[in-house]
Amino acid sequence: MISLGLKGLHCGSGANLKSACLNTDSMTLADQRGHTTEPGKICLVDDSLFYLQYDATKPFPIGNQAFNWIYSEHFIEHIPQQIAVAWFKEMRRLLLPNGIMRVSTPDLEKYIRGYLDPESKFFKEHIQRLNGMGVQNVPNRPAWLVNQIFRLWGHQHIYDFEELKFTAGLAGFPIERARKCEFRSGSLPELAELDREIRNDESLYVELKF
Repeated sequence: MISLGLKGLHCGSGANLKSACLNTDSMTLADQRGHTTEPGKICLVDDSLFYLQYDATKPFPIGNQAFNWIYSEHFIEHIPQQIAVAWFKEMRRLLLPNGIMRVSTPDLEKYIRGYLDPESKFFKEHIQRLNGMGVQNVPNRPAWLVNQIFRLWGHQHIYDFEELKFTAGLAGFPIERARKCEFRSGSLPELAELDREIRNDESLYVELKF
């Protein structure tokens, strides 16, 4: 990817494309002129954003050690844990030595703490976030709010920091180098700045190095 000037891989980007990296997702995108992306082909969207329409659970058609960094926001919870191990192995293959992988995902610990909080501070804020995303008539019941993170949105496995470290460790990432971060905070500012504010109330942010 160096020949294209792309330092990073944005895995599970959806339509939230970022510059100076290869964005990838399974969905078909169209630019302002009506040109659509093609599966397995790197395309330019609106002449400046690189996009690969691809199933990220499959091996990428890209050589080893292609990227300085890899970013994934709210993707890993959509695949079963055993597939997540294979995905981490593939991301490790694509990452340069001493490169950084940043993963964000709904934080199970925040939901459990929220359930046990008699003031329901976390859940009250999260209901507002869901309303802001167009989700209407959200039940104000702690049990429902815990269940929805498992049962809705196509989620397959929910992580806390220890569970994510364990899964990445099975793929060969050294767990002693895993680091829990705050929203838009990390060892590489250009990477941390990709975090979207709409999800920061519920998210776990983890950096992995190899």
